Amino acid sequence: MSGTITYPNYPTTNRVPGVFADIDPSQANDASVQLRALLIAQRLPSGSTLAGTPVIIPSVAAAVTMFGAGSQAAIAVSHYRNIDTFGELWVLPLDDDPAAQAAAGAIALSGTPTGSGTIVFEIDGALVPVPYSVGDEAADIVARIPTAMAQVSNIPVSAGAITDASLPLTALNKGECGNDILLDTSDTSSDYTSDGITITFTQFTGGSENPSAALTPALANLGNRTFDFVSCPYMDATSLAAIKEFWNDQTGRWSWQQMLFGHVFSAVRGTLGEVTTFGSTVNNEHLTVMPIADSPHSPLRWAAEITAGVANKVRTDPGIPITQVALTVMPPSQPNQWTFSEQNSLLYEGMSVFSVGDDGTVYILRLITTYQENAAGMPDDSYLDAETMNQLAYVIRDLRAFQAPYLVKKLVSDTTRIAAGSNAINAPVVKQALISRYVELETGGYVQNSANFAAGIIVQNAGGGQLRELLPIDVVNQVRDVPMLIQFRKS
Repeated sequence: MSGTITYPNYPTTNRVPGVFADIDPSQANDASVQLRALLIAQRLPSGSTLAGTPVIIPSVAAAVTMFGAGSQAAIAVSHYRNIDTFGELWVLPLDDDPAAQAAAGAIALSGTPTGSGTIVFEIDGALVPVPYSVGDEAADIVARIPTAMAQVSNIPVSAGAITDASLPLTALNKGECGNDILLDTSDTSSDYTSDGITITFTQFTGGSENPSAALTPALANLGNRTFDFVSCPYMDATSLAAIKEFWNDQTGRWSWQQMLFGHVFSAVRGTLGEVTTFGSTVNNEHLTVMPIADSPHSPLRWAAEITAGVANKVRTDPGIPITQVALTVMPPSQPNQWTFSEQNSLLYEGMSVFSVGDDGTVYILRLITTYQENAAGMPDDSYLDAETMNQLAYVIRDLRAFQAPYLVKKLVSDTTRIAAGSNAINAPVVKQALISRYVELETGGYVQNSANFAAGIIVQNAGGGQLRELLPIDVVNQVRDVPMLIQFRKS
């Protein structure tokens, strides 16, 4: 059947002879949204990049110059790139809060060694080897620590003046995150204890006041640029409120006005009791938190790597389970690795879980959101899995792009006959087009149950040029567990 051909630019009133080509790109648009990652972290005054404005990261080396060696931001970039070496990465740098205090700790030695060897100190997971020889004074061994620290990149602490064989250490960035820096010795150390050396660690404490006051205006500087994967180390009440407000469904990035989406990943240190108590205070479908017990690496480092692992998976397919993703952070000590029962408890408290391989490699096991109850205070697992948010963002973006050409069409009544090639549409035409598009998404593995979608979809001409749509989207599930009932026989 012949229909009317309409041109986007060529005027049909033209009388000048010639062969003219008018280009219509509406059927060729196959562009996709760039899935960017964003790390929120503090800079140092020595950094060349100003605070409060997002900046793209060209390399790990550049991040050191941009934010300062040993800064939260430089460390986060380094760990992110351990996992995602190629994806587009940005940082939202913040200054220390003016009222913040820096966390402080110390390393003290005593005894006179009867042998020679090397003590490998762990400072926030960074390995700092310090040699010793027979007869060394404890103060002399301690004096070698700052020199050894200077040979290791991105250590987040500075060394003070030695007193009585004790080296004071201070976090470079002020704030609560400094309290999560752990001091220890590595298993790769020689047997210094049998050589007569005693080490006393004073763990970091005293850090206060995250840059939460600067977080909201800094987030506003993201503008309309999309960031699907966001790492944020600040889990204080003020920062949590700012995160929830910025990504909320009513007026934030997940609202109908913005539709910019994105998900925040973080980590917390603590005992099982401490992290489950924390989990009970958080209820945000756009936030995922991993409890890490006494891992030598700080939550800042974990959050950056988890964010990178998610970015790698989702860019491949937003529906596949985010599991068995290897990280480079160190696991907690063996007694503090969550048992199966503890992992299950954490997953009922809005906390995510990891596993540890025989070789000590940490793997993401399951990522869930902190959303646990609805506005009525009733248990709600609608947004349990982090994958659900990724899938919804993908499908919503696809359906928006699919319907964008309708915004330059005329809307007619449901019973009006529409000729092929016409610039008019009506609700039944749009409904059938959406059903067809849903089938394509189903074939691609992003949604399921297209028959139910076709039966439940509603498209209404509400008058005044408005099409109202009810779209019963059913995103695909992920394989979580495979319980086998083994009914064996003996004949």
